[in-house]
Order: sequence, then structure tokens, then C-alpha cells
Amino acid sequence: MVIDSAAANDSVLAPGTVLSDLPIFPLPNAVHFPNTLLPLHVFEPRYRQLVRAAMAGPRRIAVALLAPGWEPQYYGAPNVHPVMGLGEIINHQELPDGRSNILLRGLARVRLLDEHQTGDEYRTVRARVEESEPGRGDELQRHLATVRQLFADVVTRVAHMDLKDAHVLFERDIDPAFVLDAIASATPAPPERKQALLDELNVERRALLLADLLAEVTAERGAPAESRGWTPSADC
Repeated sequence: MVIDSAAANDSVLAPGTVLSDLPIFPLPNAVHFPNTLLPLHVFEPRYRQLVRAAMAGPRRIAVALLAPGWEPQYYGAPNVHPVMGLGEIINHQELPDGRSNILLRGLARVRLLDEHQTGDEYRTVRARVEESEPGRGDELQRHLATVRQLFADVVTRVAHMDLKDAHVLFERDIDPAFVLDAIASATPAPPERKQALLDELNVERRALLLADLLAEVTAERGAPAESRGWTPSADC
């Protein structure tokens, strides 16, 4: 699991906060959810410059999923999905040849408002921190229980799945939005499906979308893999 369990109840940035000059890291296959950890290997010159600039400031980068049809414009400014994952660099390893490895901690969903034209090689935008909309208490808890049960089933069917900290997702009092985002991040699925979960601000609808995705993964994976000695908490 690539979750930041220590941040489950943190409120890092107030919803509605507008971030100016926010660097974006457009990627074709990565969606970054709040309170999850995303390791990235940085090798392109423009993104080396981006990391240097971020390290000199608040260390914030928005990971944006490239929109379909990005390939011909990859080295320009192809379209990205407007809802992005805002991350903070919490670990930075610079390599002798200028490349680097970074670890991003997910802070929030942000929505692209407009893009700046600058002299930098990387792209910067103005973006607003989005707020999740709580669902109905009883209904949300029922959907959450379904998601947890389906995820436990997916775990038995996906070989070599990292289960570190997975028990956190089955604790009774944890924030449902945290649980859903962590499971969405860990679920093996196409990036466009994960982007739909990042886009959805209503937590109850997000739970329904995630339950549908987990059911599909379970059906596609067939028989359970060999047991690896992990059982979810009865609290689920």
C-alpha cells in the first residue's frame, strides 16, 4: 500500500484556497490521490528544473493525468484533466547525473483554473483546492462496507500486492474519504478509471464508482491467488 496513514485526519490546505504559480507534472499513467505516497523518477530536463524550483519553494507539485490524444504534443503543452492531485515533496534524492528520485505525499484535489505563460521549460497553473462533499451517513457506511469487502477480495486475487498499512483502511473511525482514496490508489486499474474517482467530489458517489471498479477487477482476476496470511479487521 502507498498510503500515508499518519495523515488520515490532517487538514493541510483549506478548501477554496487558490494556489498561484503551481508547477504541474503531466503524466500519461499516474493519478495521485490525497494522503497517498507517489514515488517518481525525474529525468527529463524540464522536470529536473521543475523539481529544483519546487525544492526552493513550498515543495508542492500537482500531478496531472494527460488527456486522451496527448501523444503528438507530449513535448509541448498537451491537454490535461482539470482535476489534479496536489503533492508535497517529502523526500528528494538527487543523482550524480542530474536525475532525481522524489516521493510525493498527496495533500488535496485541486482544479485547474488557468495556465500561465512563463519562460520556464515546465508548466505552471493557477488552481483551487477542492472539497469533498460528505454523503448520507448510513448510506455512506453501507457503501463503504461494500468497498472494503470487495477490496479484501481483490487483495486475495492480485499477486505481489503490497499490503503494508492495509489494516488502517479497516479501522472503524477512519475518515471514509481517506479510505476510498487509499483503496482507489492501490487498485490495479487503468488511469482513466482512477481519474474518474479523483474527479468525483461527492464521497458517496465516489464509493459507488469504486465498488463498481473493484467488482470488475475481481471478475477479471478470476480465482484467488495463494493466501498470504492477511485478514482484514472485523470492524469493516
